Amino acid sequence: MAVESMTRVSSYLGLVSWMYLHSRIDVPSETRTQYRSL
Repeated sequence: MAVESMTRVSSYLGLVSWMYLHSRIDVPSETRTQYRSL
């Protein structure tokens, strides 16, 4: 149970850090619109 929760937390943190890094990068408006439509 503990290992499963740790994996879930680590994957969640990885997703958050990925979104944070990409939000700081100046991405073209077209790409941002495509991500929002997803």
